[in-house]
Amino acid sequence: MARWRSAFAQRREAMGFTQEGLAKLLGVDRVTVGRWDRLENPPDAFIQPRLAAALEVTTAELIELLHPEQKPLRVVEVPQKTRQSGPDSVHRIQGAALAFQETDRRLGGGVLLPSVELYLSREIAPLLLDAHSGTAAAGIFSAAASMTEIAGWMTHDSGQNSRARAYFERAFRLAVAAENNALAGNACASMSHLAIELGQHTDALRIATTGITKTSQADGTLRLTARLHAMRARALALTGENQACAESLDTAESLLDQATNEKPADWIANFDEASLASEAAQCFLALAEYAEAEQRATTAIQLRTGDRVRSRAFGQLTMANILIGAGRLDEAAAFGNEVCKVTASLSSTRVLDQLNALGHTLASARSVPEVAHFLATLGALSQVSDAKEGQTATWPV
Repeated sequence: MARWRSAFAQRREAMGFTQEGLAKLLGVDRVTVGRWDRLENPPDAFIQPRLAAALEVTTAELIELLHPEQKPLRVVEVPQKTRQSGPDSVHRIQGAALAFQETDRRLGGGVLLPSVELYLSREIAPLLLDAHSGTAAAGIFSAAASMTEIAGWMTHDSGQNSRARAYFERAFRLAVAAENNALAGNACASMSHLAIELGQHTDALRIATTGITKTSQADGTLRLTARLHAMRARALALTGENQACAESLDTAESLLDQATNEKPADWIANFDEASLASEAAQCFLALAEYAEAEQRATTAIQLRTGDRVRSRAFGQLTMANILIGAGRLDEAAAFGNEVCKVTASLSSTRVLDQLNALGHTLASARSVPEVAHFLATLGALSQVSDAKEGQTATWPV
């Protein structure tokens, strides 16, 4: 079957839409629909709910039509009627969270963000209103905190940092309401990460330290505490505190070693050797210790295989910036080109923003053939986000 006769194209035709007709309904160009037919570029996140409605498929089914090479998405569909809160609701939300996260790792936050936000409003919010007190209520609040944090990461990946910050803060408050110190620490790790990306290094350090205090009061948090120490190290590196940064990284590595056989607390994001290598590479890049940074980035890239497409792309972008610092511009451009290859199937504004920043840095070296090739490839991918949003508000920690 030719690519333009994809399952998506067949569904469009089966619903009686020409390319022009569907384009008119959705307010896009016919050429855009043609690209969807050929599976060249996925539709923007904001248009996917309307597209799914037009084709009379669920959001999960639409994603499978647009990404047939991926494993089927096991997203729990949003119900039409609110169910009563209880253990079954918590388990159902946990299953949905795992499915959302799995697809987010493969395709980027922009693909599923509308579905997650709909899930929060139609499944989670009514359960919160129905929750009163006791163990059942704590479970619902914990589930809500976890799903809210997932929405925060997807929003952050879509380049909407003000909204991401609001989601992370809400996740923290829900975790506190649930008296779940592990989840509160988890939210602190996410807030610390965002504060670093917003250039708020002192805030990032304070938030990570608060998170460590929270996790010290909870079981199953060795990996999470390692993540928080890695966030401390990032903030310390950015303020030039070399020794304190190295000590925090050593602590994170020691905690990971201890966590080999630990059963992690429910709802906690995974933090592994590749995650630590990635954070350490960023630390040593900030400290201009390029040889050590390159070693850590190499480890992160090697360990990020399979469905970890976005994580691998970030590792490659970090490596490119390390190589620029080391004066190896041709090799940096080669890593930039590798990331360009995955952007068509990866809905991540953060990746595009970092690619644009890499292009800006390399622009003065256009005479290098590899750099010229990278800049030409990048030209068709450029996109700017509101990456500086969220800098002026006050953190809840």
